[in-house]
Amino acid sequence: MGQCVGDTLGPGGVFRALRTIPVLVDLCHDMDEVAPDALLLNYVNPMAANCWAIDAATGRPHVGLCHSVQGTSEMLARWIDAPYAEVNFLCAGINHQAFFLEFRRGKEDLYPLIWEAIEDEAIYGSEPVRIDLMKYFGYFVTESSGHASEYSPYFRKTAAMIREELVPKFTNERDHWFDFGNTGGYYRHCIQRLEKFQSDYDEIKGQDPFTERSHEYGSWIIEAVETNNPIRINGNVPNYDLIDNLPYGCCVEVPCMVDTNGVQATKVGLLPTQLAALNRTNINVQELTVEAALRGDTDAVHFAVQMDPLTAAVCTLPQIHDMVDELLDAQEQWLPMF
Repeated sequence: MGQCVGDTLGPGGVFRALRTIPVLVDLCHDMDEVAPDALLLNYVNPMAANCWAIDAATGRPHVGLCHSVQGTSEMLARWIDAPYAEVNFLCAGINHQAFFLEFRRGKEDLYPLIWEAIEDEAIYGSEPVRIDLMKYFGYFVTESSGHASEYSPYFRKTAAMIREELVPKFTNERDHWFDFGNTGGYYRHCIQRLEKFQSDYDEIKGQDPFTERSHEYGSWIIEAVETNNPIRINGNVPNYDLIDNLPYGCCVEVPCMVDTNGVQATKVGLLPTQLAALNRTNINVQELTVEAALRGDTDAVHFAVQMDPLTAAVCTLPQIHDMVDELLDAQEQWLPMF
């Protein structure tokens, strides 16, 4: 089926959640004993399923953190030569599939400039999947083309279609995660990162430990909570009346204010209908995955993978069923709930 990362949705994402959720729930129980008021910062994928399970099983205060919103907003600003410090935006949806509903400089709508920018062949070549999603759904999505190709049924098809049509269109040297022509693109990326770290280790050790902060939210949140210096983030939190046309209680990614009172999510209201519909195809899988993990229900594992958009696009029901059985057998030692 050709998942390039497999950490969020699809068979890879489902089984990663099944292995991870029991560990996170145990961690939350430990926190209940030693730090009952502490805020859990979750950086672990699959973000939505993990956070949903934390809320459903423990009710602990938590927020899921990613860098897709920061990185994508910076990229869009570069595409249109807008000073990033002057850009403001509204971004909401689910993790790895949130959308920039507004992108402005002051009161100026910058979306017309983005529409112009994506006609540039070099820009299109760097983000073909995200740009196609924008062209056909109307808004720009937060996750990279390689990741985004895994969450819908449109881009990773049968072997013949991939070879004859999609490889020439979507494979490019800049998007190593997409890797239509071969499997293991993200694996090779991780190996390259490891090799680079090992080769640069002595240099890294000699660096000043007081380095400049990145755009990752974690340290900013800790500072905001401890000093009451408020910040705004895009966080993953339970959907308690935040996005009206996504299921109540699912995990959504929305703007949040953070201060001594903790993470305070802001209400978004209604997403454009087509975006909510796309989100719900992913939320279906997340919901069944959480049920499977918390109830020890192997039927729910089968249902989760059956409902996955990409899996359903390339596999028959008997193929999916057999694959899930094989995965359950292969990962039995890490799945104590079954």
